[in-house]
Amino acid sequence: MVLITNAIVFNAIVFACVGIALALFGGGGAMILIPYLKQGLGFPVDQAALLSLITIGTNTGIQTVHDRRIIAWKPVLLFSLVSFPIASLSGQFLAPITSDTLRMMLFGIFTLSVALMMLFRKNKEAADTTINLAGLGFAAITTGIICGLVGVGGGIFITPALIMFYGLSIKEAIRSSLAIVALQSVAALGAYLNRGVSIDPSFLILTMATIAIGFSVGKRIKQGLPDQKLKQWFSVFLLVVGTWVLIRP
Repeated sequence: MVLITNAIVFNAIVFACVGIALALFGGGGAMILIPYLKQGLGFPVDQAALLSLITIGTNTGIQTVHDRRIIAWKPVLLFSLVSFPIASLSGQFLAPITSDTLRMMLFGIFTLSVALMMLFRKNKEAADTTINLAGLGFAAITTGIICGLVGVGGGIFITPALIMFYGLSIKEAIRSSLAIVALQSVAALGAYLNRGVSIDPSFLILTMATIAIGFSVGKRIKQGLPDQKLKQWFSVFLLVVGTWVLIRP
């Protein structure tokens, strides 16, 4: 009984951290949730991906409705027009033929790549608002593929893409990223459900509720953080998660 209680408490802490990461960085929740479900709880990647898509997609969707008047909708729509179909095709056709180990390794490599780009970006001028549509399109394609393969909504990759290729501030990029995650999660979710992947409803409800609590806490923390400090936390978070996934694929 004690072991079961401890496991439930630990699960709740991890899921709350997922919500906090979403609120702070506009994504990244799946980077905690997917490895934990697979490596910590023994879920197959398909089931972990489905749980991630439903819980994170729901939370980001609710936040998007709340922030709808202050979201930068133009880059959101540009990004989504590319990533939406790519995520659906990746989840439908690439995920079934790619091994779990390879999927997690790709996830880790991509995460570290984005972390390094963000670290190099820190010393650039904050006022640089150059729009690079080719870079934004490439980022949309790659995040769509990763989303379909691993169930990552892509927010942790979308936020730096919007900063680097569309010139948004980090807090603008976070809000816009959550909107893209919500849309992209719907695209990938349909592919997983169409393949018959399912998850225990009671575990799903518990996970969703705990993530929502963490999300609320994360929003309060973010309000008191300056942009530069948020960028530093963001880069360190990416490095830690990407390294962990590669060490334990």
